[in-house]
Amino acid sequence: MQENGMKAAILAVLGTVAAVGMASPAKANDFSLGYDVDRFPAAKLSMQACRAAVTRGAAAVGYSTRVDQDQKTLVLHVSAPREDGRSLISYCISAGDQTVFVIQAFDYSGPNNPDVDRVKARVGAEVRKVARGG
Repeated sequence: MQENGMKAAILAVLGTVAAVGMASPAKANDFSLGYDVDRFPAAKLSMQACRAAVTRGAAAVGYSTRVDQDQKTLVLHVSAPREDGRSLISYCISAGDQTVFVIQAFDYSGPNNPDVDRVKARVGAEVRKVARGG
């Protein structure tokens, strides 16, 4: 997939997530959202390694896996802590010779919760560590 195709794939995923978010009756100021998007050559970050890293990162912040689907070119991972009010939605996307990840951390307790940044940073760091050979 060329650069434009990869961007289109990423935008399609983000557009779908945004549409789902808008369908909810919650207002924008009812929750906090932190997200992280990055890409690495598939030779450095395989889909399987991305999936495993997202799962490890989520577990490291105390989140339990609720959904883990591998559709070959798209991995969807949804997790949350045992208590209500938070969720983590992560995607690993095969885009030609690149693996792209999208991490979205939600907290429904209100706006500007710093925990969303802590969660998305921890999960993103785990994926980047694997991609950099760590």
